[in-house]
Amino acid sequence: MMNEEKLLTVARYLEGDMELQEKQEFETLLQTDGELKTLLAEYKNVHQTLKMKIAPSEEDKEVEATLAAFGKQYFKNQEHPPVKVVRLQSYLKWISVAAILVIGLLVWAPWSANLYDKYSISKEMSVVERGADTKNNLEKAADFYNAHDFSAAREILAQEYALSPENSLVAYYYGITLIETGKENDARTILTKLYEGESVFKYDAAYYIGLSFVKQKDKQQALVWFAKIPQGTSNYDKAQELIKRL
Repeated sequence: MMNEEKLLTVARYLEGDMELQEKQEFETLLQTDGELKTLLAEYKNVHQTLKMKIAPSEEDKEVEATLAAFGKQYFKNQEHPPVKVVRLQSYLKWISVAAILVIGLLVWAPWSANLYDKYSISKEMSVVERGADTKNNLEKAADFYNAHDFSAAREILAQEYALSPENSLVAYYYGITLIETGKENDARTILTKLYEGESVFKYDAAYYIGLSFVKQKDKQQALVWFAKIPQGTSNYDKAQELIKRL
C-alpha cells in the first residue's frame, strides 16, 4: 500500500467511513505495519491541531474546494490507484482530508525543529583551559561542539563518558550531542540519570529531555518534562513559554 493510499485509508478508518469487514482488515494490518501505525498517530495529532472540519459550513466551501484541488494535484501521479471502489463524493472528501494531513505534517515538522533550535540553551561547550600546548580530549570535543560538528564531538565524549560516567559535564554535553545526531533515546537515558542526581546540570538535563521530545514531535512527553522545571531556576521561563506554545 503506497503512502498516499495509506493516508486515505487512515482518514476513512478514523472518521468511521469503513464497512465492518474493511475495518477489521485494517485493524489486522495495523498490528504488523509500523508505517501505518505512525500515520495513524500523526493523523490524530494533525486532526486535533488543525481542528479539521469534515462537513464544512457554507462559509468553508471555498476552502474545501481549494483543498480538494490540492488533493487531486498531489495524488494525480499515483502509479497504482486504490483497488477498492468508493463513492466519488466520499473519495473526494478523503482526498481533502489527506491533503490537510500532508499540509499539517509539512508545517509541524519544520515548526518543531525551529522550536528546538530557538529554545536550545547550551549553544557552546565550555571547559577549563589548561594552558598546555596539546589539547586534552574535552577541549577537542568542545572545539567540535562549538563548530556544530556534533558527530565528532559525540565520538570523543562517548569515550570520556565510558571512562568517567560520574562526570556531570561530560554526561550533559554527551547527551546533547546524542540529541543533535538523532539518538534521542540514548540521550534521555544519560540525561535522566543527571536529573535524578544532584548535579548542577539537574534541571538543564530535564529541559533538554523535554527538547528531545519536541524534536521528535512528541508534545505530550515534552510537556511532562517541561513541567518538571521549578520556578526560580534558569530555564523556568523558557519551559513555561514552550508549554504555552505546545
